[in-house]
Parts: sequence; C-alpha cells; structure tokens
Amino acid sequence: MSSPRYSVQRKFVRYALDVRARLSACEQEITVRTLDISEGGVGLISPVEIAEGSFFTIECTLPTVRGIFCAEVEEKSKSGFRYGFSFVSVDESSLALLRKYQRRWGVFAKDDYAGKS
Repeated sequence: MSSPRYSVQRKFVRYALDVRARLSACEQEITVRTLDISEGGVGLISPVEIAEGSFFTIECTLPTVRGIFCAEVEEKSKSGFRYGFSFVSVDESSLALLRKYQRRWGVFAKDDYAGKS
C-alpha cells in the first residue's frame, strides 16, 4: 500500500514550470525563477528576500503557449529563498493560457508529479 505524497491533499494539481518571471509592485521589480504552478498559485525562487504577505503582479510566458500570463499574487510561504504565492486575481485570458499549458504539460508529465497530488 502506498502512502500519500503529501499529508494533506492539495486543492490544485501542481505542474512543473521553470521560466523567468517578473514580480512588480509600486516601484519594486524582481526577476525570479518559477518552480511550479497550479490554478491556485505559483512556487518560485527569488534572488532577494520578499517580505511576508507581500502583494505583487507576476508576469511570465508559459512554454508551448502563446501569450503573457499575468496575475495578482500574495506571498504565503517561505523556505530560504523559495516562496509560495497564491493567486489573488487572474483574468480570464491568463487563466485560459494556464489551463492550456496544463493540458499540454499533462501529456508529457510523469504520474508522480502532475497526475497525483
């Protein structure tokens, strides 16, 4: 009998995403590297420390999908320079891009990452 990958079931399936993204807020702009993405948020690595609970706009391109993904995000978790951001607001066109990316990524994904949460 196999044990669950996580002790708590996640609300959204995560998909690997390794691209540069831009976080911006007021006059602050940070170039970050994404780790994964779901319909609930994005995991990333930042070269600078980000204050707890910070709000940003994130912009990036998703592989195999044309267009710029853009969303309002809030910092929710931190481990070193790894951060978890939840989506506060995602417009319909960006959500459509994300879902298209997820469908295409799922074709190539391994069951132990995207197929199970």
